[in-house]
Amino acid sequence: MFIGLRRLVAVLCILVIFTFTKDITIASSYQNLTTNPKITDSLVKLQSIGRGDVLSILNGANATGKPIRVMFRDLAIYGLSNCEAVTMRTQGGGLVIYINKKHAEAPSEAVACLIAHESQHHTQTNTRAEELRAWLKEVSTWNEFVRRDPTVAVSTAPLVKRLNYIDKMVIRDSGSAGIEKIIATNPAYAGLH
Repeated sequence: MFIGLRRLVAVLCILVIFTFTKDITIASSYQNLTTNPKITDSLVKLQSIGRGDVLSILNGANATGKPIRVMFRDLAIYGLSNCEAVTMRTQGGGLVIYINKKHAEAPSEAVACLIAHESQHHTQTNTRAEELRAWLKEVSTWNEFVRRDPTVAVSTAPLVKRLNYIDKMVIRDSGSAGIEKIIATNPAYAGLH
């Protein structure tokens, strides 16, 4: 019996070490995208729901061929304090996703949805179609998180409230009509063609 207990303890130790090592490996695979632990967690969450398409875009399968950095930033310095996030071109020809720092305390799943949205802007075409695709990617990502864990939708974080609102709008309109109306009437999108 003592030998069986030793084997059990040894197996449990190996499982704990494997699990810990796997988490470190997953997190370290995003070092080229961010140094922020919340954003890293959001990227891990995207991977956990099968958003490999978003992660591929971020890792270089995009119009620039370069990884897209993701970070929190005070968007007021760009005159964009009302924006949730923005994708900008860097001096080196790459892209960076800035998530408004007001969302730094939002649940990782909600931040992941903004990342999914902004990843769709890698072509920088600035069209209504691109913006619609981004909003739909954001809300479908949110739906997957909520499907797997309905408690994420209960948060009082402003970003979660926004995602829940968008989801209800899509359900109410049986599709993208509400989002298209927002894009057509929002001054932030006035320059889109």
